[in-house]
Amino acid sequence: MTRAMPRARVELTFAIRVDADHERAAGIAARVATAVQNAVGDCPEPGEVLLFEVPPPTVRPTVERPLRLHVLSRRALLHGEALDFTRLEFDLLLYLATHPDRVLDRETLLREVWELPGTVGGRTVDVHVRKIRGKLEPVIAPITTVRGVGYRFDGADQVDVELADAGHRPLATVTAVG
Repeated sequence: MTRAMPRARVELTFAIRVDADHERAAGIAARVATAVQNAVGDCPEPGEVLLFEVPPPTVRPTVERPLRLHVLSRRALLHGEALDFTRLEFDLLLYLATHPDRVLDRETLLREVWELPGTVGGRTVDVHVRKIRGKLEPVIAPITTVRGVGYRFDGADQVDVELADAGHRPLATVTAVG
C-alpha cells in the first residue's frame, strides 16, 4: 500500500511594474490576479509551467480632477497651481481625502493626524479646516461640517491622491498561495 505524499504549500509572488495611474494599476493587478487564479485552479504539479494571458485593459476617458495631492513630495496642486499648506494642513487634508464620505469627529482627527489624545484642543481642528477651506474655496469645497459631530470629506470626485511621484512607477503586487 503506497501513501500519497502531501503537497507542499507554495507561495508565488508576482511584481509588475506599469507606467499607469493608480486606478489603472489597480485594475491591471486585479486582472492578473484573476488570470493567475483561473490558470492555477488547484495547485499545479511540481515543475508544471503555467501559461496564461491577461486581457488588455479597457480604455476609460481620463477625468482631470481639480485637486491633486502628491503624497511622497507633499505637494498639493489646484488646477496645476501649487498650494502652500503647512505640514498639519496637508496631513489633515490628506487624511480627510483618504477617508471620504465618513464623518470624522475632532477627537479622531486629533488622534490620527496630530497623534494627540482626543481631549486636547478640539478647536485646533476647526482652525486648520478653516485655513484649508480658505486655500481651496471658491474653486472647490470638499469639506462639509457636520454640526455637533465633526467633518466629512465630500470631494472624492474632485481629488486625485497620488501615492507615487511622477518619476516613479506604481508597483502592483499580486500574491497567490496554492
